Amino acid sequence: MGKQILYNIFLNIGILVLAYCTIASYNGKQYSIMAVSVLGIAALIYLKIKLAKRVKELIRNGKK
Repeated sequence: MGKQILYNIFLNIGILVLAYCTIASYNGKQYSIMAVSVLGIAALIYLKIKLAKRVKELIRNGKK
């Protein structure tokens, strides 16, 4: 379970960093970088949803 917690922390940090990059690139009118950042955020959110489902399944089965 410790690995999942650490993985969740890294996903959260990645989402925050990419959100900052998205805002900064929008203000700097660098739209190609903004598009890549938005795609990165979408990928990290997808991984976060998969992690939540995996943890829910582990809890349901009683494993840690």
